[in-house]
Amino acid sequence: MRWRPLAGLVASALAAAVLAPVEPAGAQFIRRLPDSAEGQAPRRAPMTLTPTLTLSQEFNDNIFLDNDRKVWDFVTGITPGLTFEVERPTYRVFLAAEATAEIFARQSGETNLLDRASLLGEVVLRVDPRLTVTVSDVFAFSTDTFQVASENVSTGRDQSLSNTLAAGASFQADRLTALRAGASWTAQRYDDEELIDSDTFRVQVGADRAFTARLTGIAEYEFDYFSFRRLDAVTTHTPRVGARYAITPTLTGSLRVGPTFEVTDGDTRVTPSVIASLLQRTSWGSVGFDYSHLVSTTGGLGGTSRNHSIGGLLEVTRWIRGLVLQVAPLVSVVNRVDGGDDIVSFTLPIQASYRLTQAIALVAGYQFFHQRSDSRTTTSAGTAIAADADQNRVFVGIQVGYPIHFD
Repeated sequence: MRWRPLAGLVASALAAAVLAPVEPAGAQFIRRLPDSAEGQAPRRAPMTLTPTLTLSQEFNDNIFLDNDRKVWDFVTGITPGLTFEVERPTYRVFLAAEATAEIFARQSGETNLLDRASLLGEVVLRVDPRLTVTVSDVFAFSTDTFQVASENVSTGRDQSLSNTLAAGASFQADRLTALRAGASWTAQRYDDEELIDSDTFRVQVGADRAFTARLTGIAEYEFDYFSFRRLDAVTTHTPRVGARYAITPTLTGSLRVGPTFEVTDGDTRVTPSVIASLLQRTSWGSVGFDYSHLVSTTGGLGGTSRNHSIGGLLEVTRWIRGLVLQVAPLVSVVNRVDGGDDIVSFTLPIQASYRLTQAIALVAGYQFFHQRSDSRTTTSAGTAIAADADQNRVFVGIQVGYPIHFD
């Protein structure tokens, strides 16, 4: 697909009119839905609309994400945003959006009225005390290609987007058993015609059974359909079993394992599927760890891959009044199923905000990105699409915004 400037500006204007960043924007390296997305039941909270404007200054030592042509620059960012939240005992709505215009001091040709944009949305409806329905949407647009997809693969500086629309329901069958089902559609699109767009359709059903106050058993089945432009489609079938265990009142671990049967043009391959996590809540915030080994896409290179991902999240929210600190390291290893490129990447984002007043916050952040690839996928000019890259980004900024309560 090709982006038309006018259409992009209209889309970003509409997005900024409805949604906004979860935390003060700046470079906004770390994104997540608020705690409401973690399965909490709706509660009563006022309807709140929060418009924001963030002005930031960033240093980027490799704007093209290519070690063979390293170019540094100072980048000024202007980020309008908007959040909307409302909670009632039977429903919750969270919507947020931001759009960033960037001005490059040295590479003026890279200046863009829409360089990044994001939308986050979640609606939770408690139909009755036993049945809860959730609908969510997560959209990301960026010229840093590794920022828009979970595979964390960089294919250089190029307009790219991803969008995941999901819906699910959970039903409390009895005091100990919960049933759940969900479906999602993830689209990845790239402006570069030499990259490969993809669509992933996913359906999952499962059951959770509480054996003790601490131990919950998990059984689930997942079906995925991967569709690629110019390539054969791939389907996967993955039954998993596992457990979630409260090691202490504040420390919880979970593990789900099973085989993935991958079917392509009549051929079937079997690979292990593993999803594990560990979360410790503390008096000052939380710290977590997760690991996954899954069949997924390759972030624009086409086809499926076996992706290993090791991540962590440190959140400091209650140490100093007004201070929020987040650190989220991620190691990703992409092994192409077709024997193509193997790509290893490491991302270390650190982001902090300090609220001076109810309306003014200071924001700062640092991100290190490292990628190594034995890529044999090249452009028509013969250059590697997923090149080796090392990038450091440092930004500081100020955000102005005021929550407007309606009841």
